[in-house]
Amino acid sequence: MKKILAIAMALVMALSLTVAVFAEDVIYNMVTTGGQYMDGIDVASGAKLDDGGEGGWGRLATNWVQGGTVLNDVLEAFKNTDASVRITFTGDITQIGFQTENGGLEMTDIPAENITEADGKKVAIVPVATIVANAPFAIANDNTGFFNFMLTYSGDTVLYGFEVVSGLEAAAAPAETEEPAETEAPAETTAETEAPADAPAETPAETPAPEAPKTGLALAVVPAVMALAAVAVSKKH
Repeated sequence: MKKILAIAMALVMALSLTVAVFAEDVIYNMVTTGGQYMDGIDVASGAKLDDGGEGGWGRLATNWVQGGTVLNDVLEAFKNTDASVRITFTGDITQIGFQTENGGLEMTDIPAENITEADGKKVAIVPVATIVANAPFAIANDNTGFFNFMLTYSGDTVLYGFEVVSGLEAAAAPAETEEPAETEAPAETTAETEAPADAPAETPAETPAPEAPKTGLALAVVPAVMALAAVAVSKKH
């Protein structure tokens, strides 16, 4: 009996280690930027968002800088519509999306509740499916004219990470819900900025906040408890 319990305990402990290591998978990590006013900046070291004095549009990638390599990599990563974008930064970022010559602005708002803080930096999670749904022209068309992938920001804002990550619960596209009751509009917190040249200023409505990401650590607790119980039973026998 003791031998059987010992084997069972060993199997349970092995399973607990296996279950704990699943979590997330980084599909794409922007190493350097490739955008107008922001060409070849190392992101991990801190890429200060720059708009060339145009009013808060940080172009991370364009279709003419570096031959559009960074932009093409972003678009390829966005084919993973069950993933999420994870942005690490300091300062203030409010939108993510595209500007095209023929299609205009197709932006996704980043609600404040989508942003958390860790190690002195902010982390925003945005479902890829939401970004794609808000950018039908940029995603589906070849004849875009000039093409920018960018973040809307204000003040002194520095980007430390731009990733496309699977395995986060936030990756799921938010389901449609009934319209909530009307409430008073919150006070404006940031100054209005003008849209880049040749692009309309309209942006899509805010998207629902995704839930916080999960890890595999919680699932590892159950096998560990089972293992402890097995030890206790073996001692009684």
